[in-house]
Amino acid sequence: MRTPKLIALLAGVLLLANCGTPSPPQCRTLPRASRVDPALTLQEAKSAWQTAARSGDPQAIASYNTAVAKLFDRLRCGEGTLHDRAAAMGCVFDESRSLGAGIRLQDLDALVPASEVSTKAIGDRHVEHGMGLPVVGWKKTAEEGKPRWEFEPPTGVPLNLTALLRFPAGKPPEWSFAYPGRVRDVEAGKRKLPLAADWSAPSALYWQMSDLDDLDMEKVFLPSRFSDETSLYVVAPYDPKKIPVVMVHGLNSSPGTFKRLYNELNREPWFRQNYQVWFYSYPTGNNWLYSAALFRLAMVKADRYAKKHGPTDKWEQMVVIGHSMGGVITHASLKKPGDAFFKAFHQRPLEKVTDNKDMREAIRLLTMYEPLEPPDRVIFMAAPHRGSPMADRFFSTVIRHMIRLPKKLTIDLVAVTLNDLGSLATDGEVSPEGWFTSIGSLSPSYPAYKALGEVPFRDRLAIHSVIGDRGRGDTPKSSDGIVPYWSSHLDRVESECIVPYNHSVPACPQAAVEVKRILKHHLKGGPRPTPSRRGD
Repeated sequence: MRTPKLIALLAGVLLLANCGTPSPPQCRTLPRASRVDPALTLQEAKSAWQTAARSGDPQAIASYNTAVAKLFDRLRCGEGTLHDRAAAMGCVFDESRSLGAGIRLQDLDALVPASEVSTKAIGDRHVEHGMGLPVVGWKKTAEEGKPRWEFEPPTGVPLNLTALLRFPAGKPPEWSFAYPGRVRDVEAGKRKLPLAADWSAPSALYWQMSDLDDLDMEKVFLPSRFSDETSLYVVAPYDPKKIPVVMVHGLNSSPGTFKRLYNELNREPWFRQNYQVWFYSYPTGNNWLYSAALFRLAMVKADRYAKKHGPTDKWEQMVVIGHSMGGVITHASLKKPGDAFFKAFHQRPLEKVTDNKDMREAIRLLTMYEPLEPPDRVIFMAAPHRGSPMADRFFSTVIRHMIRLPKKLTIDLVAVTLNDLGSLATDGEVSPEGWFTSIGSLSPSYPAYKALGEVPFRDRLAIHSVIGDRGRGDTPKSSDGIVPYWSSHLDRVESECIVPYNHSVPACPQAAVEVKRILKHHLKGGPRPTPSRRGD
């Protein structure tokens, strides 16, 4: 079979395998366990509420929660509106109150008990026991032209909520929905009781519904189809009181790479109180030098936004976590390259390489740029700082030739063709074949790696490495199965942690422990390191 036919066949299979976006879970029919007399169940809930308010009795709280779960099924299931279903039970809810991000209860496309959301894909379920029923609200991303928050994730937004049924004196029972990230206690009478919470279900539902991690292979082979989705996304509206943690995924991957790590971080009260997670998503078929330029532009855009929306002291304490090729993209973006990257490809002055102004500007954006600032700290996870020998193996070479790059690459509104960028070839001495693809640029022979190792990191940057060795304990001759230790190791870092895991280091429990340690240390503040570091 000829290569073009193979490419077309592969593309068709990939697209058919991932077509369609899941529909939000709906409840059309009342579950059998909840088919009980609502008046009696309301009385059970009220009696348990009153007992819990007087004594804080755990059994009363459990009875209240059981009754509320049955009544909540009546609120979310069946025909009519939420208002109609609440009224049918003799209950009310405040239709004007926002659940967060300007979303009201009746705006939701689905309401799901947290217990019905499988967390298998993200790891252990992390809950806090207390008063109320943990639920997840799902709101589809608004259509173009309608209000969205800046950097809102695609597909939709999960809201972490706890459903409560209150019994105000002389008034109908009232449904309310608390956000456990802001409210820790329930006021019942004169007593404060702990609020129940499920910290895993919202994230798990997002990854079930999201298309960010559904098309990983297509983003390798057909990167041009996903150029418009290259962006930073924040998991909740930007909060200037929290330190951003920006996660950058690698090849044949997506922000879903970090879903287990995020689940482990988000279980911690200190993390939720002090940090806010951002994800960077991009098509991974493109050369990492080009992807790094787009990453820097996205970060500059976010930096401008943050400076317009409140104090920046927390923003400037940013931490970036880069996995695999995402680590190289991050690494390059934190270096002071001067003209080293350009000279890695060409010895002639830029003015003699091309007289095309757009081409010169594109080359400057790719190779002669200022490093990002912030972040304050970076965590590299299984990053191939010197490339991966896997990129030169036969199968990888075949795959590299199957990648269909965009006809034009656009960097900050400057568009150039691949033929134009061919002028970056090193005077014809080294063939640039495949270098404009991600796999080609991960070859240890790719000239940019030499410059990456020779130029210094930006000043005042704390650097950490988390590296896998597949559990063999054979460092320094180890490998995570994709990246050998000699490539992922950096000298003079603040810490290096070897974990018994393969290349999927963000999914490793020991890696999560190390990231928590680093982020706790980061909260202590103090002066940052000042000496310049080289990447070798």
